[in-house]
Amino acid sequence: MRFIGTKTNLLKDIQKVIQTNCVLAKSFCDIFSGTSSVARFFKKDFEMISNDLLHFSFVLQKAMIENNKKPSFKNLNKIGINDPLEFFNNFTPKLENLKSEPFIFNNYTPNHNHDRSYFNKENALKIDFIRQKINEWKKDNLIDELEYYYLVACLIEAVPFVSNIAGTFGAYLKHWDKRAFKKIELKHLEIVNNEKENKSYNENSNVLIKEIKGDILYIDPPYNSRQYLPNYHVLETISKYDNPKIYGKTGLRPYDEVKSKYCVKGKVLNEFSNLIKNANFKYIIVSYSSEGLMSEEEIKNVLIENGIKNTYKLKKIPYRRYKHTKGDVKHSLNEFLFFITKR
Repeated sequence: MRFIGTKTNLLKDIQKVIQTNCVLAKSFCDIFSGTSSVARFFKKDFEMISNDLLHFSFVLQKAMIENNKKPSFKNLNKIGINDPLEFFNNFTPKLENLKSEPFIFNNYTPNHNHDRSYFNKENALKIDFIRQKINEWKKDNLIDELEYYYLVACLIEAVPFVSNIAGTFGAYLKHWDKRAFKKIELKHLEIVNNEKENKSYNENSNVLIKEIKGDILYIDPPYNSRQYLPNYHVLETISKYDNPKIYGKTGLRPYDEVKSKYCVKGKVLNEFSNLIKNANFKYIIVSYSSEGLMSEEEIKNVLIENGIKNTYKLKKIPYRRYKHTKGDVKHSLNEFLFFITKR
């Protein structure tokens, strides 16, 4: 899944920091997990804690971090279904197959009320059918909690591949992209069994930090003023399937409750300081961008204030070079990897 700020390209660098500085660590917390790419990568090595304020991210974590195996779906055998993904992929629903109003079909395909061209009608209707069927199975006790999250996660992973978007759901394309005409296809997720009691949360990181503890705390907060939910609001609505009162050209759901102070220049440093201060972890690793709202010096000062000074380290990783629009001077844009041992 394409996701703003994903750290897939930094996994090996984070691993080197851990191998060099955290030799005896047994647990790892990814407290701003996003698509959970970092948590999934390190799950094989550590007992995991993961967290994100967005619900669709939490669903992915429940499926791939908290879950240690592919669900059996044994109770679905009672209604003649061995593999629910195969059932969904092979079934072409019609409006009469739905138990309630098709929210995605009504609001994110073009009709006489709006021109929200996020999905073609066939895929939108199938998304509604799948979400309603998953809820129905859960209500009828045909699937348990982790089976429920696994199925929703499979859908969340599949949706971007048939969405008429450039990269995020902040806007739909004016003209249909060819990917939007592919039939949505759910695929089984790759799940690592680390044989440990992993735990996933859907909470504000600064609240959760007071309730958890462990060895390694990995912090990858938002770094600019762009709030995340407007860019992923459709996935959030599919995940919650809560029929929100949407508004505007893109059908945005209300998101006051998930606005992050890490995206506000006047609040981010205090929020970050409190997170580090309240962290009950031995080692702290922070990913951040050189174009972020906090400066390199501000992050360094917070870490040293709360950590053992001689353990502080910083690695700068260049990841884009570009020419200044007003001249030929080249500027480096770096990804920062901070490390310190907590005092």
